[in-house]
Amino acid sequence: MKLQLTILLSFLISISTLAQAQKKSDIDTKVENLISKMTLQEKKMQLQIRSFDAFKKFLKENGEMNADSLTKYYPNGIGGLGIDINLEPEIYIKVLNSFQKWSTSRGQKIPIEFIGEGLHGYMARGATVFPQAIALGSTWDPELAERIYTVAALEASSRGIVQVYTPNLDLAREPRFGRTEEMFSEDPYLVAMMGNAEVNGFQGRSAKPDRNHVATTLKHFVGHGQPEGGRNTAPINISNYDLLNNDIFPFEYIIKHANPVSLMPSYNEIGGVPNHANPWLIKDVLRKQLGFKGFITSDQSAIEQIHTLHSFAKSDSEAAKIAIENTIDLDLQFNTGPFNALDTLAKSGQLEEKYINESLRKFLKFKYEMGLFDNPFADVAKMKAVTNTPENKKLALEAAEKSLILLKNENYILPLDNKKIKTLAVIGPLAKGAHFGGYSAEPRHGIDVLEGLIAYAGKDFKVTYAEGCKLALEESSFWKDKVQTPNTIADDKRLIQEAVEVAKQSDVIVLAIGETVAFSREAWGENHLGDRASLELLGLQNELVTELLATGKPIVAIIFGGRPLAINEIKKNVPAIFQAFYLGQEGGTALANVIFGKVNPSGKLAITMPKSAGELPAYYNRQPSRMRSYIYEINEPIYPFGFGLSYTTYSYGKPTLDKTTISKTENITLTIPVTNTGKVAGEETVQLYIRDVISSGSRPIMELKDFAKVKLNAGETKNISFTITPEKLMFYNYKLEKVLESGDFKVMVGPNSTNVQTVKFTVD
Repeated sequence: MKLQLTILLSFLISISTLAQAQKKSDIDTKVENLISKMTLQEKKMQLQIRSFDAFKKFLKENGEMNADSLTKYYPNGIGGLGIDINLEPEIYIKVLNSFQKWSTSRGQKIPIEFIGEGLHGYMARGATVFPQAIALGSTWDPELAERIYTVAALEASSRGIVQVYTPNLDLAREPRFGRTEEMFSEDPYLVAMMGNAEVNGFQGRSAKPDRNHVATTLKHFVGHGQPEGGRNTAPINISNYDLLNNDIFPFEYIIKHANPVSLMPSYNEIGGVPNHANPWLIKDVLRKQLGFKGFITSDQSAIEQIHTLHSFAKSDSEAAKIAIENTIDLDLQFNTGPFNALDTLAKSGQLEEKYINESLRKFLKFKYEMGLFDNPFADVAKMKAVTNTPENKKLALEAAEKSLILLKNENYILPLDNKKIKTLAVIGPLAKGAHFGGYSAEPRHGIDVLEGLIAYAGKDFKVTYAEGCKLALEESSFWKDKVQTPNTIADDKRLIQEAVEVAKQSDVIVLAIGETVAFSREAWGENHLGDRASLELLGLQNELVTELLATGKPIVAIIFGGRPLAINEIKKNVPAIFQAFYLGQEGGTALANVIFGKVNPSGKLAITMPKSAGELPAYYNRQPSRMRSYIYEINEPIYPFGFGLSYTTYSYGKPTLDKTTISKTENITLTIPVTNTGKVAGEETVQLYIRDVISSGSRPIMELKDFAKVKLNAGETKNISFTITPEKLMFYNYKLEKVLESGDFKVMVGPNSTNVQTVKFTVD
């Protein structure tokens, strides 16, 4: 019977494999037939992704596009498009469907690819907003991330989206950079694990995304997280050795394990060569060494910038030739971009048409595989059924709760006891308003700090409020260009005194401070800045803290923002501190649940918190030679990578290895007992780091190589085991060869990157 089942299973697998091969062959045939019928003008239009701004003038009052105008101005079709994410959802779908009806009823009948963003959920009005990436990274929970991005995929696909420009795999190693919020972590391994989960969520785990999933776009390739001076698009001063061992690692891992469909290079240049024009980076490393077979989408206007910003090409058309010969397949532009010259380049003999056909082949095949030729339309009923459902809100709440990092809890003042509180003062410039990160739709919908605490209080205690001071005159916005800061200090001082009076009448203060997205965001022009030279708190927030401390009331500080801030005085004087980053739409409820102990915090810092901008770079996995302290300043951060407290305590036993010497093909297992020594259940993230002691290429003092998030009841002990594979011991040496070298290795395990126990083993 067992043999019969085995034969039947083998037969079914063979049939399935044959069917997949036949389907692939059928698609290839269809693609080749279609390409043979297309003019150069039609081909070049397919390889351009446009912004909706240029099409708004064709939008009719009934919410549909004017087909006659589209035909007049775009006689050769449209390859891809992004629609205004702030449109009402039903209007959005009506616009998309009218575009698709026009595109599939004329010319070659090729459907349009609609693209979207998905940093912390699908970016569109009404969609579920989860915590921003830097907050999600702080959960250290890839399983949670996969669930989140599975929901985001369903919400996106229900609106006709087939590709999202995410995940962001940049390393958050330059916190002055306003796009730090978009990154999971400063650590390559943690970024790889969270990014891999995101790809699995968005695309599903099958060979190709189905109708409930969307294609992902790994970005930004590569080094984008460490621009010179923390300025967006600035040069990246990194050696090829560091690129391969650190920045490229998440891309390499995900290409190997998750089958990503697309990739986006970064704006920056490395070694004087713009990444979009760098054949070593794209052809040699990405295509050949890493084996990436998918299509490459340029960043917005990045091909144009080969000419206009980097002066690496003498014209837009030359930039187009350089890019497409470097296997950059699609030109993402606001309107007309360099790829609009592809037909002219081919006709004049400056560009071989085979390059156009190779890119077109990949993109058309993608459209077939995504089912666009079968049904490119979106359904309003499905969109309503899957968008921001009660289940999605519950997941967003869970994510927000797990993103919160408890940094300090002096004298165990947390969790607060609602039976002992008569009046709770909620104070601070960030107490009101849903604070989301960049790439989120507006107007924002969500529960803020004040709303969450009022709802939690019910009739048990009174909640009062004072603004305390202002960060800006208007509501914070990712999209608006100008940020108007308060005109006079006198107004803020008046607000501080009002806050002090409110505080005096309270039993406890919950203080919401930090940054908003207006001060930490993608800087895409001098009129739209987002990078900062300082990590200090803005405005009079420090003075507000000082005045509130003088009241003698206990304070629970919540630090919002898209980057770690220099909170030296707060750490010294405020008894309880949470790092929140951006918690998404359920942030206020999550904060209330954690502050009052309904939920035990479990977040751990995915990024080091430096004492000042002068300490940068401050990432934990430094080279051994970056060891000296500054005059009057010890060489350690405010809070280290991996740090985070709980309402319970954990005890780590002695780590043991199952062997002390291994060959280059063997695994080795480390086991450590972890005990919840407190009175409540909790989740602890056990972290494993490795150091290659002597190597042909200086290695960091420690590198995260594994972690485990474990639930422990009060008094419970679990043995946590980690398997250290040869792959985790390999690195690129000074010759840029991937090697596993003989010698001694240190293994460090503990609750964060500074509190570890060490054992050793040898690779023989």
